[in-house]
Amino acid sequence: MGYGGVGVSAELSYYQQMIDSITEHEVIRLDDKGVVCSWHPGAERLTRYAADEIIGRPLSVFYTEEDMVANRMEQELRTAAELGRCETEGWRVRKDGTRFWATVTLTPIRDGHGTLVGYVKIARDLTERREQLLAAQAVEQMLDAITDYEVIRLDKDGYVRSWSSGARRLKQYTEEEVLGHHMSMFYAEEDVRVGLADREMAAALRDGRFETEGWRVRKDGSRVWANVTLSPIRDETQEVIGFVKVARDLSERREQEQLVQRQRDEILELSTPVIQVWDKVLVLPVIGTLDSLRAARLTEGLLERIALNQAEVVILDISGVPAIDTDVAQHLLKTVEAARLMGSVSILSGVRPETAQAIVHLGIELGNLRSRNSLRDALQLALQIVGAGVAAEREPVNA
Repeated sequence: MGYGGVGVSAELSYYQQMIDSITEHEVIRLDDKGVVCSWHPGAERLTRYAADEIIGRPLSVFYTEEDMVANRMEQELRTAAELGRCETEGWRVRKDGTRFWATVTLTPIRDGHGTLVGYVKIARDLTERREQLLAAQAVEQMLDAITDYEVIRLDKDGYVRSWSSGARRLKQYTEEEVLGHHMSMFYAEEDVRVGLADREMAAALRDGRFETEGWRVRKDGSRVWANVTLSPIRDETQEVIGFVKVARDLSERREQEQLVQRQRDEILELSTPVIQVWDKVLVLPVIGTLDSLRAARLTEGLLERIALNQAEVVILDISGVPAIDTDVAQHLLKTVEAARLMGSVSILSGVRPETAQAIVHLGIELGNLRSRNSLRDALQLALQIVGAGVAAEREPVNA
């Protein structure tokens, strides 16, 4: 490679060899009009022109048609001459017509008298970097468009490395306030003390994903009930380099669920009232079907009243139960056993003929559980058990 066929000194030849060894950059010389005067392997690799195809041609050969129409080459040469340097990024064209995104620097060359004699042009292909940058920007724009979720990146130690508009909306922190801080800053004090954040990251590493719900803390100190998912990020060698954290505010849903649960509990309470009809005598009228949830609530409420009233006898009135099957019978027997452990005797009342036939047909063993056809008969038996004798000896208790 030479400088337009001009002989060079040994030292200049040495510098040319240095330039020829640069293959990742294009480093060429132009004359004062922008005509190519030198070439080297890096330039050939970048533009696919051989030296004999390009030396003597204007720099504009690498410009797009729209840049040539806009006289971009002349503008850049003029800027370099006036300011001492011109650096730009933009599309350039290879020999085969394909485009690449290049960073280009033009520096003027002046002789000992300060006269402009040419330019040094250094260019590098940044197409891949630009594509990566555009991809990253697209991801960032996509995440910024997600306002109902917090989607952020953590490093492998749990420190926040990216923020999003959804995260800002959920936690009230700006990007400047949170980047570089540990994610435990969003946890309640009691969770910080037990190292909950580190335990969640360890679970995500172990299982490949971790999901939970719990309280998180906003900038103003208020709490938000959040669904949180942590997933590890791995590089091409499968080394963990961080985590992606996705969180969503479920406070409103939780409040609605709690409201529904309270209403359900109130309905269950109304549908399984425990009534004190006499001193140490309780009546539990069971009305409607008896499933596992209602049976548990029934037993819980009964045991509380037994303890509160020191009841010795409990009457389970099933006249309002439409049908007795094995499941209903088992629920009742468990309630009877629980009452027995509390020191109370149970009496089953409201046993209709069809109910008795169903119990016998199903082979349900009621053990020592006493039963009566009507609530009146059950109450008389209860008074005998508590030693009331006749009704006059004790005053009834208003239900």
